[in-house]
Amino acid sequence: MKLKLLLAGVCISLSCANFLSAQDKDLLFSPEGIAEIHITLADGKTIDDIKNEKQDPANYPGKIKATMTVNNSAASTYASTEFYTGNILIDGRGNTSWNRAKRPYNIDFVGEDWETANPAALLGMPACDEWALLNFWVDRSLMRIPLAFYLGQHMKGMAWTPRGRYVEVWINDDYRGLYFVSEKVQRDDNRIDIKKLNAESTDLSGGYILEATPRDGGKSTAIETATQIQSGGYDINFVFKYPKPKNVTNDQRMWIKSYLDEFENVLRGDNYKDPENGYQKYINEESFIDWTILHELSKGVDNLFHASVFVHKDRNGKLNMSAPWDFDLSFCNSGVYTEEGNWVKTHRWFGRLNQDNRYAQKFIARYEEFLPLFNQIPEILQANYLQLEEAGVLEREHQKYPKIIDEFVSDGEGRRTPTTYKGHVQFLSEWTMSRNNWIYINLGITNEEKGQRMKQIHPVIRIMDPEAVEDLRSFEVKVMRSEDSNNNKYTYSWNNGSFENVSTRRIAEKGKYWVKIG
Repeated sequence: MKLKLLLAGVCISLSCANFLSAQDKDLLFSPEGIAEIHITLADGKTIDDIKNEKQDPANYPGKIKATMTVNNSAASTYASTEFYTGNILIDGRGNTSWNRAKRPYNIDFVGEDWETANPAALLGMPACDEWALLNFWVDRSLMRIPLAFYLGQHMKGMAWTPRGRYVEVWINDDYRGLYFVSEKVQRDDNRIDIKKLNAESTDLSGGYILEATPRDGGKSTAIETATQIQSGGYDINFVFKYPKPKNVTNDQRMWIKSYLDEFENVLRGDNYKDPENGYQKYINEESFIDWTILHELSKGVDNLFHASVFVHKDRNGKLNMSAPWDFDLSFCNSGVYTEEGNWVKTHRWFGRLNQDNRYAQKFIARYEEFLPLFNQIPEILQANYLQLEEAGVLEREHQKYPKIIDEFVSDGEGRRTPTTYKGHVQFLSEWTMSRNNWIYINLGITNEEKGQRMKQIHPVIRIMDPEAVEDLRSFEVKVMRSEDSNNNKYTYSWNNGSFENVSTRRIAEKGKYWVKIG
């Protein structure tokens, strides 16, 4: 099998996308367009008065009063019933994302007394009183969080994935750029739908929402699992998301800790595969498998149980992997750049689960179910890029924050990353499809199986500096490396034999180039 790459003095896209119109609404993160949010701070406050409690607890004044109006732009068609006009409370959110020129925020809808919750539907999302305004800074494609949420919403093994919409934001009439207004992780009939739990509850089996976080100095709200799951791993530190930490009773804390300890002890034990008394007794496998697949594909650094990993347990129910979150440092946008290698699949709980052949086969079958969705990712990204471009958002974003896209950023492989939004979207598209190829191939157990899978995929030629192609300059391309270094049962190679098993090369001349699968 050969994939030919033709260079004839014109710019040719090397990804496998069939470019679609932005009007294909089923592919859009914001099907009704990009609305506007206008926030006016009360009492003469300025944007610098908005503080982040996590970042500066000593100087945190509390949430600031403001009013908010949501309306259509020239590029959106929402019904008036999907807007909000009223009082809000606003403060800062995030960790490293807070230390940027464009900051993320928490928004609470409140009544006229500024205290009573005022739930309302927003831009096609179910009514709620708590929302997040997620910024785009380190993610120069403007698409990693929306893409992950889009995929998660199509993976029904997880009970709930947050919804969100693109919006442009003004604060005190100052344009703040493109944001993603999103649901927050919380217990709610339309979000994580679990039973309420309070101090008077006699059944302590649920519901709980827990977040894996870094060790917090032994606060009483933490749940520390008793032992590590696999050699070289670390214990998982959880804090309560629901009930709120201040409301959790000691009996509730001890009950859920005991449940987690029991699950881990069974998972670690010799009889963990037993269908009645093994790990299946404790977890919803479908949620574990779908969650793992999403995070295996995205390969985010924040999703290895030290941040932004949520689990939930309903009353009399099993433990679920829950609410995928925090994807700005995923899809090759962090210190993890290679598309090769296992990620969460071999990490902590998941590594042990995949040692059970029954579970591993379910994982393989489920991944293959999602291939039509994953193969559509280039079309999804292109459709959303066209929507942002046609609405003029990319030009306004660049005018407001030129350094986001113009500053030099190394991708960790000694190369300069793209310097246009279009280039970043292409980079994201090609990396994700190459990552998908690697995972699919390595679902095979033997080298022969992997070789057969390799022959079924379309190899992706990643353009490492797409602007050079636009300018007809020499440019570097990369393909996924072979995993079989022992006997070369399967491999990629360039047409020039001297480049056998080398994943990168520079294209400096017009001509025909191809990648062979053999």
